[in-house]
Amino acid sequence: MTTKRQIKKLLEVAASRHPDLVVRGPFLVLAPLRHVLRSISIDRSWNADYPRFYWHIGHAFNPTGSLQGLCPDIFWLPDEGPRLWSQPGFTEAFIETLDQRIMPMLRRVQTIEDMFHVRGEPRSCEYDNWLIRHEPYRIQILTALGRFEEAAPIYEQIRDWHLTMKNWWQPRFEAASRLGALVAAGDHPAIIALLHQWEDEFVARNRLEDIYERTPFPAEQI
Repeated sequence: MTTKRQIKKLLEVAASRHPDLVVRGPFLVLAPLRHVLRSISIDRSWNADYPRFYWHIGHAFNPTGSLQGLCPDIFWLPDEGPRLWSQPGFTEAFIETLDQRIMPMLRRVQTIEDMFHVRGEPRSCEYDNWLIRHEPYRIQILTALGRFEEAAPIYEQIRDWHLTMKNWWQPRFEAASRLGALVAAGDHPAIIALLHQWEDEFVARNRLEDIYERTPFPAEQI
């Protein structure tokens, strides 16, 4: 199996090449952090010589979120080059892929709205499903964008679901219902305060204080 030491070394090489990347455990996180989390990870795959690479995008005001963003989206090194740790030039092939394909794609995602328009790498159906169809995320993102009239009906649909849940989904839906209730009540100051609270907690939970830039949500500018 790919070792933690191998992964750590490769992440550190990549971070040394890009001043806007910081290492956080098995992740590289792109700075600055302004509402949108952008990261890269390396998976310890079943084959000791064959790692798998992922990019991640997600909203940082997610009360249950992590550095994995919405979901892992895989990317591959070129077929014609080295793809195994043991092959000469492997590190260089990874860095070149990062420089030419992954970093430009992640850097283009600057705003919450940009999360819907990822360009340059294929994104999975799973990414779109979490972003567009998962009710808690939809309430959070629509509310942050100030699209309250779209968030309110979703809240009315799922407002009591968390009361009967007994699994790991329960905290997500409970948090979404809490935010949705504020939207339904039209309590704009409380909405903004809760979004900032969730984002502050995300930053602290993932040790991102050094790259975090606290900025207004679009909903604050309405």
